[in-house]
Amino acid sequence: MKKVIIMLAAMVLLAVPAFADVAAGLVDVTRVTGYYSGNGGEFTLDNSAFLDTSAYSTATKNKAGPPFSFQTFCIETNEYIMPPYTARVVISDTAVNESTGLVGLPGSGSHAVLGSKPKGDNLSPLTAYLYTKFAQGTLSNYIWTPGVGRSTSAAALQNAIWYIEEEPGILLASGQATTWYNEAVTANWTGIGGVRVLNLYDPDTGVRAQDQLYLVPAPAAIGLGLIGLALVGWVKRRLA
Repeated sequence: MKKVIIMLAAMVLLAVPAFADVAAGLVDVTRVTGYYSGNGGEFTLDNSAFLDTSAYSTATKNKAGPPFSFQTFCIETNEYIMPPYTARVVISDTAVNESTGLVGLPGSGSHAVLGSKPKGDNLSPLTAYLYTKFAQGTLSNYIWTPGVGRSTSAAALQNAIWYIEEEPGILLASGQATTWYNEAVTANWTGIGGVRVLNLYDPDTGVRAQDQLYLVPAPAAIGLGLIGLALVGWVKRRLA
């Protein structure tokens, strides 16, 4: 049995770099008063421990929700969900050709599905920068205390994200949204770091629901964490 477990663990490590889009089970999508504004973020995602939230700060996880929840933003204005909502989630780990819809190599990027661009929409490094700073609790001038101030900050950040992602009809608001946009431009990220798009689907019909953001501790952790859970379950069944 020990040899089998060791062999499986080795297979897990070898398999991680080859992972592309990864199915990550179900998530419950909610919004908590004092954390959001209008139709946008912050959204609270309870991922039932399938997603590693160790990259998040105490300001952006387990807020007025169950353990393993984290705060996020949507990136499409023409896809709608009505929280509370349960969705099946796929972590995108690939780039897409926005003209043809062809998906790139595993680990080449992350993309939204459909939405404002029918062939798919690659995540912008500007959005990745802003969401990373948010998730880590280091985004300048973001008001972290729940209430009117945090809701106002959430509205400004959502506006900046929608503008960056070229959502139809979105104009960049003056004030904090413009300040964050300019900060992201100055940061000059050329990649998306550990930020990935969560493609959400209706669990019963498979219809597209929304695309939201997620920060992983490291890109390889997407596959490793999920395969690790599957391995533990298999071993438990074998030892029962």
